[in-house]
Amino acid sequence: MMEKQKTGLKPIVNSISRAGLIVTLTALGSGCAIVSGTHEPLKQVSLSELKLPEASAQARANWPKNGWWRQYQDEQLNALIEQAFAGSPNLQVLATRVESAQVAADAVKKLSYPSGGIRLAPMGQTYSENYIYPPALGGEWKYSGVVAASLSWDLDLWGRKRSQYRAALGQAAAADLEYEAARQTIAANIIGLHAQLAALDGRLKLLSSQIDLQNTNKMRWSERERAGLQPVQASVQIDSVIAQLEQLRGTFVAQREILMAQLAALVGTTPAQLPHVAMPNRWLGLSLPNELPADILGARPDIAAARHYIIAASENVDAVRKEFYPNINLSVSAGFQAIGLNNLFKAGSRFDTVEPAITLPIFSGAALNAKLRNQQAVLDSTIAQYNQTVYQAISDAGQQLASYRNTATQITQQIRLVNDNEHLAQLSQSRYAQGIAPQMESLVAQASVLSAQDTLIAQYAARRAQEAKLAVSLGTGFEGLWGESKQSVTPQQ
Repeated sequence: MMEKQKTGLKPIVNSISRAGLIVTLTALGSGCAIVSGTHEPLKQVSLSELKLPEASAQARANWPKNGWWRQYQDEQLNALIEQAFAGSPNLQVLATRVESAQVAADAVKKLSYPSGGIRLAPMGQTYSENYIYPPALGGEWKYSGVVAASLSWDLDLWGRKRSQYRAALGQAAAADLEYEAARQTIAANIIGLHAQLAALDGRLKLLSSQIDLQNTNKMRWSERERAGLQPVQASVQIDSVIAQLEQLRGTFVAQREILMAQLAALVGTTPAQLPHVAMPNRWLGLSLPNELPADILGARPDIAAARHYIIAASENVDAVRKEFYPNINLSVSAGFQAIGLNNLFKAGSRFDTVEPAITLPIFSGAALNAKLRNQQAVLDSTIAQYNQTVYQAISDAGQQLASYRNTATQITQQIRLVNDNEHLAQLSQSRYAQGIAPQMESLVAQASVLSAQDTLIAQYAARRAQEAKLAVSLGTGFEGLWGESKQSVTPQQ
C-alpha cells in the first residue's frame, strides 16, 4: 500500500516541476503592458526650504513630554483627561478608524497566503442516453461524488501584494497618529475649559466682594446726601455700578453652565456628573520652549501621519506598476471522484491536478495606464496635503508661541498692577484710620484692587489655555520621532 502511495505522488511532483518550468519560461519570455508617459511626483517640502533652527539643549529639555498636563499638579484635571481618553465619544469614533485600518492591513497581508479548502459533493442524476455516456449509464439514475482538497497560491513574483501590504500599513500608522493627535487636542481643550471654570469660581467670589463693597460705598454716600453734605448724585452712580456687577454675575453663572456642558461632552459624561471646579491656590505653569525649531516636524503627530500617507500612496503607485507584469497563480488539487458512492474511496477513483494560471496583461495597457495615472494623482494630492500640513503647523505653532509670550508679559504687568493697587489701598486705609481721608477713598481703592485681581485671574486662565495650545502645536508624546524630520520620503516615480 505504501508503495502505491509513493508511486501515486510521482505524477504530482513531475507535474509541478514541469509547471514550474513552463511558468518560469513564460514569465521570462512573455511581454508586459507598456507604461505610457512619465510622471514626476510633486515636490515634497524639505527642511532646507523651511530654514528653521535646530533645537537647543534648553528647548529639548522643556519640550512637552507625554502627559505634560501633569505639571499642573491638579489631580482633578488629570482624572478628567484620563476619563476622556477612556470614554470620549470623539476618540471612540477615531479608535474604530484605527482598528479598521489595522484589520484592513492584516487582510491585505493574508492575500499573499495560499488559500484552499476541501470540497464534498455527493450528487444523484439520470445520465442521458444520447450523449457521451456508455450504454451502461445511459438512462440510468446513479449516485456520484467528489471528495477533493485544493490549494491556490498567487506567487506574487513581482511583489505587488507586498507593496499593497506596505501601503495598508502606512494607512494604519497614519490612522494611529491621527488618533494620538486627537487625544492631545482633547486634552488641551479640557485644560482650557477646566481653567476657565476654575477662574470663574474665583471671579464669582471676587464679584460678590465687589458688590458688597459697592453697597457699603453706596450707604456712606447716601448718609452724606441725607445730611445735606452733597447733592444726590454719587449714590445713584454707585447704584448703577452695582447693577452692572449683578449683570456680570448673571453672565458668569451662564458661562459656567455653558462651559460645564462643553466639558461634559469632551469627557463623555453629563454636566451633573462633573465635579465642582474650584480655583487653585497657585496657578502653576508649564515649562515650554521659547523658540520654534525644526524638530517640530518630527514631534507633531499630524505631520507624521501625513508622511505615512505619502508612504501609502507611493506603495500604491508601485503596486499598480507591478500589475503591468505577468501574474502567475498555481493551483493544486487532489481527491477522489467516482460514479457510485461505493467506488468513491477506491484507489482507481483518485485524481490529482496541477494548474498554473498565467495572466498576461498585454491587452490591458490602456486600463492599467489609467489606473496608474489615478494613483499618481493621489500621490501628488497626498504630497500637497503634507506640504500644506507642514506650513500650517509652522504657522499655528508660531502664532501660539507669540500668544504664549504675550500672555506671559500681560501676567507679569498685571501682577505689578495688583501690587500697586494693594499698596494704594493700604495707604488709603491708613489715611482713613488716622482720620485724614474719608472712608469712601479707601473703599474706592479696595474696589480697584478687586478689579485688578479679577483681571489677573482671567489672565491666569488664559495663560493655561494658551500653554496647552502651544504644547499641542509643538507636538507631544513622540520622543521616538526626534530627528525623523530630517528623513525624506521618496515617492515612486
